[in-house]
Amino acid sequence: MFLGRQFVVCECNGCNTQRILPKALYEQSSAQVLYNEYDMPDYADAHQERFIESMLKRFQETQIRLSPGEKILDVGCGSGVLLESICGQFGCAGTGIDVDQRRIAKARARSKHANFKCELFDGAKIEEKCNAIFSIAVIEHVVDPPSLLKQFHSALTDDGSLFLLTPNARSLNYWLLRSWWRELLSLGEHIYLFTPESLELCANQAGFQLVKFSSDFDWGPLQFNTRNFRSMVISLWAIYCKSVKLFSSCFASPQTGDILYAHFKKVKTG
Repeated sequence: MFLGRQFVVCECNGCNTQRILPKALYEQSSAQVLYNEYDMPDYADAHQERFIESMLKRFQETQIRLSPGEKILDVGCGSGVLLESICGQFGCAGTGIDVDQRRIAKARARSKHANFKCELFDGAKIEEKCNAIFSIAVIEHVVDPPSLLKQFHSALTDDGSLFLLTPNARSLNYWLLRSWWRELLSLGEHIYLFTPESLELCANQAGFQLVKFSSDFDWGPLQFNTRNFRSMVISLWAIYCKSVKLFSSCFASPQTGDILYAHFKKVKTG
């Protein structure tokens, strides 16, 4: 039970990928409705400098190289703050894709270096292959992750890079909090949760080879609300969850942080 919602989490014995039921989506085309129906909080937009700094650190840690003129595709770019920063700082040629009309509108309004499209990603529509694809907090929302990864493979140049970021089902924090773990349902949007092994297996099957993966924790601001009794209870529970997360971070390994991220290289076929 999570805030009055009933759900189950099923784990595959073969690969350890976890599926959340009931699914948030049963057809990927429905994403355009789901993500435009509610005004979801956008952490990247609200905390731009902190988000960009943490993502650049993750790129460096996983050996992502950014060079002038490289073609970058950001799938699930949100309001575009990361891609716009990368293109401006490193001279990359970037295109961002997202189904959220409001976030793409924000991205276009302040764009000076990157282009943005409001649509579902379709690998068949990519006319010119990319040197790198970023997919940040997307694969857990997808109905068919292997199909998405195969489309990424076809959209990349030979030896192109794929950067994936997703909640980590091996998180120590998840093991302690279980259904109260923040990343489990994410307001009813997530469909799958991956471990480092299951993410690598899924990527291998799509034609990618792991370069490096790691994990860490995101630290959003904590606000204590004393407006009424219910608000105080919720705030106290949030403090407890944050305390568990802090405890977990003290003992976490590169495999047991909340946020799993990995760099994969496209393997040449044929």
